[in-house]
Amino acid sequence: MYDARSVENAKKILNKENIKWVQGHFVDVMGNLRVFSMPAKTYLEDAIWKEGIGFDGSSVKGFVTVEQSDMIALPDAGTILPLPWFYEGGVARVVMDVLDVDTYEYFPGDPRHIARRAMQLTESMGYSSIELSPELEFYAFKKSNLPEGSSSDLEALMQGVEQIPKGKHPVLGIKEKEGYFASPPTDSAESFRNKLSEALISSGFDVKYHHHEGGAWQQEIEIKALPDAVKAGDASIFFKFLAKIMGSMENLLITFMPKPLPTDAGNGMHVHMELFKGKKSAFFDENDKYMLSQTARYFIGGILEHAKGMTAITDPTTNSYKRLIPNFEAPINIAWAVYNRSALVRIPNRAGKYNSIDIEARHPDPSANPYLTFAVLIHAGMDGIKKKIDPGEPVEKNIYSMNKRELKKHNIKRLPRTLHEAIEEFESDEVVQRALGKHASQAFVDIKEEEWNDFLSQISTWDYRKYFNV
Repeated sequence: MYDARSVENAKKILNKENIKWVQGHFVDVMGNLRVFSMPAKTYLEDAIWKEGIGFDGSSVKGFVTVEQSDMIALPDAGTILPLPWFYEGGVARVVMDVLDVDTYEYFPGDPRHIARRAMQLTESMGYSSIELSPELEFYAFKKSNLPEGSSSDLEALMQGVEQIPKGKHPVLGIKEKEGYFASPPTDSAESFRNKLSEALISSGFDVKYHHHEGGAWQQEIEIKALPDAVKAGDASIFFKFLAKIMGSMENLLITFMPKPLPTDAGNGMHVHMELFKGKKSAFFDENDKYMLSQTARYFIGGILEHAKGMTAITDPTTNSYKRLIPNFEAPINIAWAVYNRSALVRIPNRAGKYNSIDIEARHPDPSANPYLTFAVLIHAGMDGIKKKIDPGEPVEKNIYSMNKRELKKHNIKRLPRTLHEAIEEFESDEVVQRALGKHASQAFVDIKEEEWNDFLSQISTWDYRKYFNV
Protein backbone atom coordinates (compact mmCIF):
# COMPACT_ATOMS: atom_id res chain seq x y z
CA MET A 1 0.00 0.00 0.00
CA TYR A 2 2.59 2.59 1.14
CA ASP A 3 5.15 3.30 -1.54
CA ALA A 4 7.85 5.76 -0.46
CA ARG A 5 8.85 6.77 -3.99
CA SER A 6 5.25 7.51 -5.06
CA VAL A 7 4.63 9.47 -1.85
CA GLU A 8 7.71 11.63 -2.39
CA ASN A 9 6.66 12.28 -5.98
CA ALA A 10 3.17 13.26 -4.80
CA LYS A 11 4.65 15.72 -2.30
CA LYS A 12 6.79 17.29 -5.05
CA ILE A 13 3.70 17.81 -7.21
CA LEU A 14 1.78 19.41 -4.35
CA ASN A 15 4.65 21.85 -3.68
CA LYS A 16 5.39 22.59 -7.35
CA GLU A 17 1.73 23.31 -8.21
CA ASN A 18 1.16 25.31 -5.02
CA ILE A 19 -1.74 23.06 -4.04
CA LYS A 20 -3.74 24.24 -1.02
CA TRP A 21 -6.54 21.65 -0.91
CA VAL A 22 -6.67 17.98 -1.85
CA GLN A 23 -9.91 16.23 -2.73
CA GLY A 24 -10.11 12.57 -1.77
CA HIS A 25 -12.18 10.58 -4.30
CA PHE A 26 -13.76 7.14 -3.95
CA VAL A 27 -17.01 5.54 -5.15
CA ASP A 28 -19.80 3.59 -3.50
CA VAL A 29 -21.13 0.25 -4.73
CA MET A 30 -23.24 1.92 -7.42
CA GLY A 31 -20.30 3.99 -8.69
CA ASN A 32 -21.46 7.32 -7.26
CA LEU A 33 -18.47 9.58 -6.60
CA ARG A 34 -17.81 10.52 -2.96
CA VAL A 35 -15.50 13.49 -2.26
CA PHE A 36 -13.96 15.12 0.80
CA SER A 37 -11.31 17.86 1.00
CA MET A 38 -8.32 18.24 3.31
CA PRO A 39 -5.56 20.88 3.53
CA ALA A 40 -2.63 20.03 1.29
CA LYS A 41 -0.23 20.32 4.25
CA THR A 42 -1.74 17.09 5.61
CA TYR A 43 -0.46 15.31 2.51
CA LEU A 44 3.03 16.75 2.97
CA GLU A 45 3.43 14.47 5.98
CA ASP A 46 3.73 10.67 5.94
CA ALA A 47 0.90 9.85 8.35
CA ILE A 48 -1.98 10.28 5.89
CA TRP A 49 -0.23 8.04 3.33
CA LYS A 50 0.38 5.29 5.91
CA GLU A 51 -2.69 5.54 8.14
CA GLY A 52 -5.35 7.12 5.96
CA ILE A 53 -8.33 9.02 7.34
CA GLY A 54 -11.41 7.64 9.11
CA PHE A 55 -14.94 8.13 7.79
CA ASP A 56 -18.50 6.95 8.45
CA GLY A 57 -19.00 3.91 6.23
CA SER A 58 -22.66 3.53 7.25
CA SER A 59 -23.41 6.78 5.39
CA VAL A 60 -22.14 5.25 2.15
CA LYS A 61 -24.90 3.03 0.76
CA GLY A 62 -23.77 -0.56 0.34
CA PHE A 63 -20.71 -0.37 2.58
CA VAL A 64 -21.35 -1.19 6.28
CA THR A 65 -24.08 -0.83 8.91
CA VAL A 66 -24.23 1.75 11.69
CA GLU A 67 -23.11 -0.79 14.30
CA GLN A 68 -19.69 -1.09 12.61
CA SER A 69 -19.50 2.19 10.74
CA ASP A 70 -15.86 3.21 11.06
CA MET A 71 -13.81 2.76 7.88
CA ILE A 72 -10.49 4.02 6.52
CA ALA A 73 -9.85 5.93 3.28
CA LEU A 74 -6.22 5.48 2.24
CA PRO A 75 -4.83 7.73 -0.53
CA ASP A 76 -3.10 6.13 -3.52
CA ALA A 77 -0.06 8.38 -4.03
CA GLY A 78 0.21 7.41 -7.69
CA THR A 79 -3.12 9.11 -8.45
CA ILE A 80 -2.33 12.64 -7.23
CA LEU A 81 -3.53 15.05 -9.91
CA PRO A 82 -3.75 18.89 -9.91
CA LEU A 83 -7.09 20.31 -11.11
CA PRO A 84 -6.17 23.65 -12.75
CA TRP A 85 -9.32 23.80 -14.93
CA PHE A 86 -11.56 25.00 -12.10
CA TYR A 87 -11.40 26.32 -8.53
CA GLU A 88 -8.89 28.87 -9.95
CA GLY A 89 -6.13 26.36 -9.28
CA GLY A 90 -4.72 25.32 -5.93
CA VAL A 91 -6.73 22.07 -5.82
CA ALA A 92 -5.70 18.47 -6.54
CA ARG A 93 -7.43 15.11 -6.33
CA VAL A 94 -6.22 11.77 -5.07
CA VAL A 95 -8.05 8.44 -5.42
CA MET A 96 -8.72 6.57 -2.19
CA ASP A 97 -8.74 2.88 -1.39
CA VAL A 98 -11.21 1.83 1.30
CA LEU A 99 -9.88 -0.29 4.17
CA ASP A 100 -11.39 -2.28 7.02
CA VAL A 101 -10.70 -0.39 10.25
CA ASP A 102 -9.92 -3.52 12.29
CA THR A 103 -7.75 -5.52 9.90
CA TYR A 104 -6.38 -2.58 7.87
CA GLU A 105 -6.90 -4.78 4.81
CA TYR A 106 -8.70 -3.73 1.64
CA PHE A 107 -12.47 -3.62 2.24
CA PRO A 108 -13.90 -6.45 0.08
CA GLY A 109 -16.86 -4.29 -0.99
CA ASP A 110 -14.72 -1.42 -2.29
CA PRO A 111 -15.31 -1.29 -6.08
CA ARG A 112 -11.70 -0.31 -6.70
CA HIS A 113 -10.51 -3.42 -4.87
CA ILE A 114 -13.01 -5.56 -6.79
CA ALA A 115 -11.33 -4.35 -10.00
CA ARG A 116 -7.94 -5.10 -8.44
CA ARG A 117 -9.02 -8.67 -7.70
CA ALA A 118 -9.98 -9.10 -11.36
CA MET A 119 -6.44 -8.18 -12.32
CA GLN A 120 -5.11 -10.71 -9.81
CA LEU A 121 -7.26 -13.35 -11.51
CA THR A 122 -5.64 -12.72 -14.90
CA GLU A 123 -2.18 -12.92 -13.33
CA SER A 124 -3.04 -16.17 -11.52
CA MET A 125 -3.94 -17.69 -14.91
CA GLY A 126 -0.55 -16.80 -16.39
CA TYR A 127 -1.29 -13.49 -18.14
CA SER A 128 0.64 -10.32 -17.41
CA SER A 129 -2.06 -7.73 -18.08
CA ILE A 130 -5.33 -6.87 -19.73
CA GLU A 131 -5.70 -3.45 -21.35
CA LEU A 132 -9.08 -1.74 -21.38
CA SER A 133 -10.40 1.21 -23.33
CA PRO A 134 -13.87 2.44 -22.29
CA GLU A 135 -15.95 4.64 -24.64
CA LEU A 136 -18.23 6.87 -22.57
CA GLU A 137 -21.03 8.57 -24.51
CA PHE A 138 -22.96 11.46 -23.01
CA TYR A 139 -25.42 14.21 -23.84
CA ALA A 140 -24.60 17.92 -23.48
CA PHE A 141 -27.81 19.95 -23.40
CA LYS A 142 -27.50 23.72 -23.75
CA LYS A 143 -29.25 25.41 -20.85
CA SER A 144 -30.13 28.52 -22.87
CA ASN A 145 -32.25 26.39 -25.25
CA LEU A 146 -34.39 24.88 -22.50
CA PRO A 147 -37.91 26.17 -21.65
CA GLU A 148 -38.06 29.03 -19.16
CA GLY A 149 -40.09 29.17 -15.98
CA SER A 150 -38.79 25.94 -14.43
CA SER A 151 -37.49 25.60 -10.90
CA SER A 152 -34.34 23.74 -12.04
CA ASP A 153 -32.28 22.87 -15.11
CA LEU A 154 -33.44 19.26 -14.82
CA GLU A 155 -37.11 20.26 -14.73
CA ALA A 156 -36.57 22.49 -17.77
CA LEU A 157 -34.94 19.60 -19.63
CA MET A 158 -37.83 17.29 -18.75
CA GLN A 159 -40.31 19.88 -20.05
CA GLY A 160 -38.27 20.21 -23.26
CA VAL A 161 -38.32 16.44 -23.82
CA GLU A 162 -42.10 16.41 -23.29
CA GLN A 163 -42.48 18.99 -26.09
CA ILE A 164 -40.52 17.00 -28.70
CA PRO A 165 -42.71 15.69 -31.54
CA LYS A 166 -41.61 12.27 -32.76
CA GLY A 167 -38.80 12.56 -35.29
CA LYS A 168 -37.84 16.16 -34.53
CA HIS A 169 -35.89 18.05 -31.91
CA PRO A 170 -36.93 21.71 -32.18
CA VAL A 171 -35.79 22.31 -28.61
CA LEU A 172 -32.61 20.26 -28.61
CA GLY A 173 -31.14 20.76 -32.07
CA ILE A 174 -30.18 18.00 -34.52
CA LYS A 175 -32.83 15.65 -35.88
CA GLU A 176 -32.86 12.14 -34.49
CA LYS A 177 -30.19 9.75 -35.86
CA GLU A 178 -28.57 12.58 -37.88
CA GLY A 179 -25.95 13.68 -35.40
CA TYR A 180 -23.12 11.22 -36.11
CA PHE A 181 -19.96 13.19 -37.04
CA ALA A 182 -22.05 16.37 -37.44
CA SER A 183 -19.96 19.38 -38.45
CA PRO A 184 -19.86 22.87 -36.93
CA PRO A 185 -21.91 25.01 -36.58
CA THR A 186 -24.54 22.25 -36.37
CA ASP A 187 -22.22 20.61 -33.88
CA SER A 188 -22.18 23.41 -31.32
CA ALA A 189 -20.24 21.42 -28.71
CA GLU A 190 -16.92 21.04 -30.54
CA SER A 191 -15.28 23.79 -28.51
CA PHE A 192 -16.41 22.17 -25.27
CA ARG A 193 -15.10 18.75 -26.36
CA ASN A 194 -11.76 20.36 -27.29
CA LYS A 195 -11.44 21.84 -23.80
CA LEU A 196 -12.51 18.63 -22.10
CA SER A 197 -10.12 16.58 -24.26
CA GLU A 198 -7.24 18.94 -23.50
CA ALA A 199 -7.95 18.60 -19.78
CA LEU A 200 -7.96 14.80 -20.11
CA ILE A 201 -4.69 14.81 -22.06
CA SER A 202 -2.97 17.05 -19.53
CA SER A 203 -4.23 14.66 -16.82
CA GLY A 204 -2.37 11.79 -18.46
CA PHE A 205 -5.22 10.19 -20.44
CA ASP A 206 -4.46 9.90 -24.15
CA VAL A 207 -7.42 10.97 -26.30
CA LYS A 208 -7.82 9.09 -29.57
CA TYR A 209 -10.46 11.46 -31.00
CA HIS A 210 -13.74 13.14 -30.15
CA HIS A 211 -16.87 13.79 -32.19
CA HIS A 212 -20.59 14.44 -32.16
CA GLU A 213 -22.45 11.14 -31.75
CA GLY A 214 -25.67 10.02 -33.41
CA GLY A 215 -28.13 11.56 -30.96
CA ALA A 216 -29.19 15.19 -30.75
CA TRP A 217 -26.42 16.84 -28.71
CA GLN A 218 -24.81 13.47 -28.00
CA GLN A 219 -21.02 13.44 -27.56
CA GLU A 220 -18.18 10.95 -27.45
CA ILE A 221 -14.55 11.30 -26.44
CA GLU A 222 -12.60 8.08 -26.88
CA ILE A 223 -9.50 7.55 -24.76
CA LYS A 224 -6.74 5.09 -25.60
CA ALA A 225 -6.20 1.80 -23.79
CA LEU A 226 -5.33 1.81 -20.09
CA PRO A 227 -3.07 -0.87 -18.57
CA ASP A 228 -5.47 -2.44 -16.07
CA ALA A 229 -9.02 -2.44 -14.68
CA VAL A 230 -8.18 -0.19 -11.71
CA LYS A 231 -6.65 2.55 -13.85
CA ALA A 232 -9.48 2.23 -16.38
CA GLY A 233 -11.98 2.60 -13.54
CA ASP A 234 -10.12 5.62 -12.15
CA ALA A 235 -10.12 7.19 -15.62
CA SER A 236 -13.84 6.59 -16.18
CA ILE A 237 -14.86 8.13 -12.86
CA PHE A 238 -12.57 11.11 -13.45
CA PHE A 239 -13.93 11.52 -17.00
CA LYS A 240 -17.50 11.85 -15.70
CA PHE A 241 -16.42 14.19 -12.88
CA LEU A 242 -14.49 16.42 -15.28
CA ALA A 243 -17.23 16.47 -17.94
CA LYS A 244 -19.92 17.54 -15.50
CA ILE A 245 -17.88 20.30 -13.86
CA MET A 246 -16.47 21.70 -17.11
CA GLY A 247 -19.93 21.42 -18.67
CA SER A 248 -21.45 23.56 -15.92
CA MET A 249 -18.79 26.20 -16.66
CA GLU A 250 -19.92 26.22 -20.32
CA ASN A 251 -23.66 26.53 -19.55
CA LEU A 252 -24.18 22.87 -20.49
CA LEU A 253 -26.23 20.24 -18.69
CA ILE A 254 -24.25 16.98 -18.93
CA THR A 255 -25.88 13.58 -18.52
CA PHE A 256 -24.58 10.02 -18.77
CA MET A 257 -28.16 8.71 -18.43
CA PRO A 258 -28.49 5.63 -20.69
CA LYS A 259 -31.60 6.86 -22.55
CA PRO A 260 -32.31 10.58 -22.06
CA LEU A 261 -34.43 11.01 -25.21
CA PRO A 262 -37.23 8.59 -26.10
CA THR A 263 -36.70 8.41 -29.87
CA ASP A 264 -32.95 8.96 -30.12
CA ALA A 265 -29.73 7.05 -29.49
CA GLY A 266 -28.88 5.99 -25.97
CA ASN A 267 -25.55 6.45 -24.21
CA GLY A 268 -23.28 3.42 -24.21
CA MET A 269 -20.00 2.59 -22.51
CA HIS A 270 -18.45 0.14 -24.97
CA VAL A 271 -15.38 -1.57 -23.52
CA HIS A 272 -12.40 -2.67 -25.66
CA MET A 273 -10.20 -5.36 -24.07
CA GLU A 274 -6.94 -7.05 -24.99
CA LEU A 275 -5.12 -9.72 -22.97
CA PHE A 276 -1.32 -9.89 -22.91
CA LYS A 277 1.51 -12.23 -22.02
CA GLY A 278 4.42 -9.88 -21.60
CA LYS A 279 4.26 -7.54 -24.58
CA LYS A 280 2.60 -10.13 -26.83
CA SER A 281 -1.14 -10.07 -27.42
CA ALA A 282 -2.82 -13.28 -26.29
CA PHE A 283 -5.75 -12.46 -28.57
CA PHE A 284 -3.83 -12.19 -31.86
CA ASP A 285 -3.18 -15.04 -34.30
CA GLU A 286 -1.96 -14.10 -37.78
CA ASN A 287 -2.94 -17.52 -39.15
CA ASP A 288 -6.60 -17.27 -38.17
CA LYS A 289 -9.23 -16.08 -40.65
CA TYR A 290 -10.27 -13.32 -38.24
CA MET A 291 -6.79 -12.99 -36.69
CA LEU A 292 -8.25 -14.25 -33.42
CA SER A 293 -6.39 -16.72 -31.23
CA GLN A 294 -8.20 -19.63 -29.61
CA THR A 295 -7.72 -17.78 -26.32
CA ALA A 296 -9.61 -14.82 -27.73
CA ARG A 297 -12.44 -17.08 -28.90
CA TYR A 298 -12.72 -18.65 -25.46
CA PHE A 299 -12.71 -15.18 -23.87
CA ILE A 300 -15.59 -14.18 -26.17
CA GLY A 301 -17.34 -17.43 -25.29
CA GLY A 302 -17.12 -16.55 -21.60
CA ILE A 303 -18.62 -13.11 -22.12
CA LEU A 304 -21.51 -14.55 -24.13
CA GLU A 305 -22.04 -17.33 -21.57
CA HIS A 306 -22.32 -14.84 -18.70
CA ALA A 307 -23.91 -11.94 -20.61
CA LYS A 308 -27.30 -12.35 -18.94
CA GLY A 309 -25.76 -12.68 -15.49
CA MET A 310 -23.61 -9.58 -15.82
CA THR A 311 -26.29 -7.30 -17.34
CA ALA A 312 -27.50 -6.07 -13.94
CA ILE A 313 -23.96 -4.76 -13.39
CA THR A 314 -23.27 -3.42 -16.90
CA ASP A 315 -26.78 -1.94 -17.28
CA PRO A 316 -27.86 -1.25 -13.71
CA THR A 317 -30.80 1.17 -13.97
CA THR A 318 -34.42 0.87 -15.04
CA ASN A 319 -33.60 3.46 -17.71
CA SER A 320 -30.84 1.16 -19.07
CA TYR A 321 -33.46 -1.13 -20.57
CA LYS A 322 -34.98 1.71 -22.57
CA ARG A 323 -31.62 1.87 -24.35
CA LEU A 324 -31.50 -1.90 -24.97
CA ILE A 325 -34.10 -1.92 -27.76
CA PRO A 326 -33.71 -2.73 -31.49
CA ASN A 327 -32.36 -0.41 -34.20
CA PHE A 328 -30.35 2.03 -32.09
CA GLU A 329 -27.06 0.05 -32.32
CA ALA A 330 -27.44 -1.04 -28.70
CA PRO A 331 -27.05 -4.83 -28.58
CA ILE A 332 -30.03 -6.80 -27.31
CA ASN A 333 -29.03 -10.24 -28.59
CA ILE A 334 -26.19 -12.43 -27.30
CA ALA A 335 -23.89 -13.03 -30.26
CA TRP A 336 -20.48 -12.03 -31.56
CA ALA A 337 -19.40 -10.70 -34.92
CA VAL A 338 -16.64 -9.06 -36.92
CA TYR A 339 -17.48 -5.40 -37.58
CA ASN A 340 -21.25 -6.03 -37.13
CA ARG A 341 -22.63 -3.47 -34.66
CA SER A 342 -25.85 -5.37 -34.00
CA ALA A 343 -23.89 -7.98 -32.02
CA LEU A 344 -23.10 -7.86 -28.31
CA VAL A 345 -19.39 -8.55 -28.89
CA ARG A 346 -17.58 -7.45 -32.03
CA ILE A 347 -14.05 -7.22 -33.39
CA PRO A 348 -13.24 -3.65 -34.57
CA ASN A 349 -11.98 -3.16 -38.13
CA ARG A 350 -8.45 -2.26 -37.03
CA ALA A 351 -8.06 -5.91 -35.96
CA GLY A 352 -4.65 -7.42 -36.59
CA LYS A 353 -2.73 -4.19 -37.10
CA TYR A 354 0.62 -4.14 -35.35
CA ASN A 355 0.07 -7.77 -34.21
CA SER A 356 -2.71 -6.55 -31.95
CA ILE A 357 -6.43 -7.21 -31.72
CA ASP A 358 -9.06 -6.22 -29.20
CA ILE A 359 -12.53 -7.41 -28.29
CA GLU A 360 -15.35 -4.89 -27.87
CA ALA A 361 -18.22 -5.52 -25.45
CA ARG A 362 -21.07 -3.23 -26.53
CA HIS A 363 -23.80 -3.74 -23.92
CA PRO A 364 -22.49 -1.70 -20.92
CA ASP A 365 -23.77 1.84 -20.40
CA PRO A 366 -22.24 4.76 -18.46
CA SER A 367 -24.68 4.52 -15.54
CA ALA A 368 -22.72 1.41 -14.53
CA ASN A 369 -20.00 1.39 -11.90
CA PRO A 370 -16.93 1.09 -14.19
CA TYR A 371 -14.85 -0.83 -11.65
CA LEU A 372 -17.56 -3.48 -11.33
CA THR A 373 -18.22 -3.53 -15.08
CA PHE A 374 -14.58 -4.18 -15.92
CA ALA A 375 -14.37 -6.81 -13.17
CA VAL A 376 -17.36 -8.86 -14.40
CA LEU A 377 -16.20 -8.66 -18.02
CA ILE A 378 -12.76 -9.95 -17.04
CA HIS A 379 -14.10 -12.72 -14.79
CA ALA A 380 -16.53 -13.83 -17.52
CA GLY A 381 -13.83 -13.83 -20.19
CA MET A 382 -11.34 -15.67 -18.00
CA ASP A 383 -14.00 -18.25 -17.14
CA GLY A 384 -14.40 -18.78 -20.88
CA ILE A 385 -10.65 -19.43 -21.18
CA LYS A 386 -10.62 -21.73 -18.14
CA LYS A 387 -13.60 -23.80 -19.34
CA LYS A 388 -12.78 -23.50 -23.07
CA ILE A 389 -16.18 -22.10 -23.96
CA ASP A 390 -16.45 -21.95 -27.76
CA PRO A 391 -18.55 -19.01 -29.00
CA GLY A 392 -19.25 -20.63 -32.37
CA GLU A 393 -18.92 -18.75 -35.64
CA PRO A 394 -19.53 -15.00 -35.88
CA VAL A 395 -22.94 -13.73 -36.97
CA GLU A 396 -22.52 -11.19 -39.78
CA LYS A 397 -26.16 -10.57 -40.65
CA ASN A 398 -28.05 -7.66 -39.07
CA ILE A 399 -29.46 -9.41 -36.02
CA TYR A 400 -32.18 -6.77 -35.57
CA SER A 401 -33.71 -7.95 -38.88
CA MET A 402 -33.76 -11.65 -37.93
CA ASN A 403 -37.08 -13.32 -37.18
CA LYS A 404 -37.57 -15.76 -34.31
CA ARG A 405 -36.79 -18.76 -36.52
CA GLU A 406 -33.44 -17.29 -37.62
CA LEU A 407 -32.54 -16.37 -34.05
CA LYS A 408 -33.28 -19.93 -32.96
CA LYS A 409 -31.27 -21.36 -35.86
CA HIS A 410 -28.19 -19.40 -34.78
CA ASN A 411 -28.91 -20.12 -31.09
CA ILE A 412 -29.04 -16.39 -30.35
CA LYS A 413 -30.55 -15.55 -26.98
CA ARG A 414 -31.72 -12.15 -25.73
CA LEU A 415 -30.43 -9.98 -22.92
CA PRO A 416 -32.78 -9.35 -19.99
CA ARG A 417 -35.57 -6.91 -20.85
CA THR A 418 -35.91 -5.30 -17.42
CA LEU A 419 -33.79 -4.58 -14.37
CA HIS A 420 -35.85 -7.11 -12.41
CA GLU A 421 -35.09 -9.85 -14.93
CA ALA A 422 -31.40 -8.86 -14.91
CA ILE A 423 -31.25 -9.12 -11.10
CA GLU A 424 -32.68 -12.64 -11.28
CA GLU A 425 -30.05 -13.62 -13.86
CA PHE A 426 -27.31 -12.10 -11.68
CA GLU A 427 -28.45 -14.13 -8.67
CA SER A 428 -28.15 -17.36 -10.69
CA ASP A 429 -24.64 -16.68 -12.07
CA GLU A 430 -21.93 -17.78 -9.64
CA VAL A 431 -19.06 -16.47 -11.76
CA VAL A 432 -20.45 -12.93 -11.90
CA GLN A 433 -21.27 -12.98 -8.19
CA ARG A 434 -17.76 -14.21 -7.44
CA ALA A 435 -16.37 -11.26 -9.41
CA LEU A 436 -18.05 -8.87 -6.96
CA GLY A 437 -17.61 -10.96 -3.85
CA LYS A 438 -20.22 -11.83 -1.25
CA HIS A 439 -20.51 -8.39 0.36
CA ALA A 440 -20.85 -6.32 -2.82
CA SER A 441 -23.15 -8.88 -4.46
CA GLN A 442 -25.64 -8.78 -1.61
CA ALA A 443 -25.41 -5.00 -1.26
CA PHE A 444 -25.97 -4.56 -4.98
CA VAL A 445 -29.05 -6.82 -5.03
CA ASP A 446 -30.54 -5.09 -1.98
CA ILE A 447 -30.09 -1.64 -3.52
CA LYS A 448 -31.43 -2.66 -6.92
CA GLU A 449 -34.46 -4.51 -5.57
CA GLU A 450 -35.36 -1.39 -3.60
CA GLU A 451 -34.95 0.69 -6.77
CA TRP A 452 -37.10 -1.71 -8.81
CA ASN A 453 -39.90 -1.61 -6.24
CA ASP A 454 -39.72 2.19 -6.19
CA PHE A 455 -39.90 2.23 -10.01
CA LEU A 456 -43.03 0.05 -10.00
CA SER A 457 -44.78 2.48 -7.66
CA GLN A 458 -44.30 5.49 -9.97
CA ILE A 459 -47.02 6.82 -12.30
CA SER A 460 -45.54 8.54 -15.37
CA THR A 461 -47.01 11.04 -17.84
CA TRP A 462 -47.03 8.14 -20.34
CA ASP A 463 -49.38 6.22 -18.02
CA TYR A 464 -51.77 9.14 -17.88
CA ARG A 465 -51.76 9.67 -21.64
CA LYS A 466 -52.21 5.95 -22.33
CA TYR A 467 -54.66 4.88 -19.66
CA PHE A 468 -56.45 7.86 -18.09
CA ASN A 469 -59.54 7.46 -20.26
CA VAL A 470 -59.79 3.66 -20.27
